[in-house]
Amino acid sequence: MKYGFNMNILDDARSFPSLWSRTRSFINAHPELVHPEADLDWLLDPHNSGDYNNCQFFSNFEIGDLNFFRGEANERYFDWLDKGGGFFYERFGDAPIHTLSVAMFVPKSEIWFFRDIGYQHDINRHCPPHSAQRCSCEPTPIDENFYRLVPLESPQKKPDDTCIRQFLGGHWLEKKDSWNQQGERLFGGDGYHGYQYTGLEDH
Repeated sequence: MKYGFNMNILDDARSFPSLWSRTRSFINAHPELVHPEADLDWLLDPHNSGDYNNCQFFSNFEIGDLNFFRGEANERYFDWLDKGGGFFYERFGDAPIHTLSVAMFVPKSEIWFFRDIGYQHDINRHCPPHSAQRCSCEPTPIDENFYRLVPLESPQKKPDDTCIRQFLGGHWLEKKDSWNQQGERLFGGDGYHGYQYTGLEDH
């Protein structure tokens, strides 16, 4: 394992307006540094010109391999962003940069979702399922923190699926029969309650 997290949420794009364009320039300039098994697809919005969807691993809880963070690819990516001035003139934070770096340079098989470890930071909280006997928190659905940092009323474009589901893929993206995202929103919902699995199931 090179990187582990327990929350994957949407970030406020106003903090780093040029981050994705600078990252794209880095990829074009140094394609040899991108891992052959890299998976950036879950971070790109096909309905928004393939731009970064602003999903991030919430870095207040993360476990990382220092050999990776001190490695050539990550160091060169950091230097590229540093020279562009985004740390000073925008608000390039550690979470989106760690997320993009991990997605570019680490195969998904070496990224771990710590679903079984609870953590809370301000309004964002993650409480493992089936933890009533060992935790003092109420277990949270897998989508609990998706847009806590970017309220639903914000004009920022939201991806079609929550960040953690896009990362996990597979059955986590399965929807209920006859459910429609637009239909849910017409009746006042947020458009993210059509999934078959909440993450609190017994299996």
